[in-house]
Amino acid sequence: MQGRDVSLSATGTEALVGDLRDAVGADAVVTDPVRLEPYSADTYWKALAARAAGTPLGRAEIAVLARSEDDVAATLRLANRHLVPVVPWGGGSGSQGGAVAAGGGVVLDLTGLDKVVEVDERSLTVTAEAGVNGRRLERELNERGLMLPHYPASVDLATVGGYVAARGSGVLSTRYGKIEDLVLSLRVAVPTGELIDTVRVPRHAVGPDLTQLFVGSEGTLGVITRATLQLVPLPAARRFEAVSFPSLEEGIAAIRAALARGYRPSVVRMYDEVATRLSLGPVVGEDLDGVCTLLCFEGDAGVADAEADGVIALAVAHGASVLPRRLGEIWWDRRYDFYRPPHHPELPAIWGTIEAVATYSRIHDVYRAVRAAIDGPYAAEGLTLRVHLSHWYPWGTMIYGRFVVPDGGPDATALHDRIWADGVHAILAAGGVMNDHHGVGLKLAPYMRDQYGPALDTLRRIKESLDPNRIMNPGKLDL
Repeated sequence: MQGRDVSLSATGTEALVGDLRDAVGADAVVTDPVRLEPYSADTYWKALAARAAGTPLGRAEIAVLARSEDDVAATLRLANRHLVPVVPWGGGSGSQGGAVAAGGGVVLDLTGLDKVVEVDERSLTVTAEAGVNGRRLERELNERGLMLPHYPASVDLATVGGYVAARGSGVLSTRYGKIEDLVLSLRVAVPTGELIDTVRVPRHAVGPDLTQLFVGSEGTLGVITRATLQLVPLPAARRFEAVSFPSLEEGIAAIRAALARGYRPSVVRMYDEVATRLSLGPVVGEDLDGVCTLLCFEGDAGVADAEADGVIALAVAHGASVLPRRLGEIWWDRRYDFYRPPHHPELPAIWGTIEAVATYSRIHDVYRAVRAAIDGPYAAEGLTLRVHLSHWYPWGTMIYGRFVVPDGGPDATALHDRIWADGVHAILAAGGVMNDHHGVGLKLAPYMRDQYGPALDTLRRIKESLDPNRIMNPGKLDL
């Protein structure tokens, strides 16, 4: 099936504005360029740099401030009729350019969908609309003695819909899983304007799991309007530990062994030597060296202590030195400071996070390949690469490689793109999978064919079936 190329015309835009005002209310339709300016960039470096230079990567002509799921459905139905692109917008916290209106058109602001629909304390689930802010949701759940064990670094800005659409992860993922493990069901507005509900629980034998089709779809297949998510009780106890391994190899081997034995730490935050010195140390206020690893165990006090004692014993068997527990406690209290000044860079610096995930048999090769590809070759530009591992699975783990160039100069964008190309190609050549928990957006779209191979064509056929006019978030996921 060949979809139609979406294009904007002044006539089409004017007609759409009038139809939208009739459908959702005149006060919910924004065309003032000044009010549209905040939608021109999320936290993607290229989007921020382009906006600062006065040449944004994308600029919507219309914003719709949706106040209900019916508003979302109506907006899609009308945009589809007029062949105008639509880009969903949550908290604007994405780091991949997924919310940039690269094709112009409509930015659909979902923050007005802010109802916590139901908290089912018996089933330990919450149903919330897509625009509910993560911090607010966590606060309301904590008041009931519950938590959504997601806890991403973007919690102050991110929304429930963004959590799911970008296939995100939080710091407690080693115990509780990523967002795809916490989603039970979704309501989605599809491009033709219908609202559909997926099967209300993920464990069933009534066909494929449609829920997971939309997890990670970044608004390219439809707009998530609400989600039902798994909760857990607030832990009775939370015990922190800190150790320093003699090498990254020994550290990975120790945690792999711990998970294989059935231990379930909620946090495993392992910093390589560079990240220990340049990232962890400044945030916790200590001079640190080695492969510092922060651990957290939670739940019933007896269980948390037993798990902590068992994992520490394995760490020591792999050559670790035990560090003061307060390092883990300080990190927990300051865990979001890594992403704020002065620890987070600002323009004219270049920054980014080159992530990869791989099985244990390949993770060392991937780590070495990324370092070889971007650490030494870009030393002349002042690049530093700081790697930590923070999401762990029975089969493997991930590397989170934060790079910073103090000043990219006049060719900053080209330099940024070269760094990313070299890093991603190194990951794939070493047998890794690019990215673990930040989504694809504009940033990684050029590499989706390398990642998926011919399977990308299957995804494209699904896209063509659901969105034949290709109005949904064009330019993302290489769909």
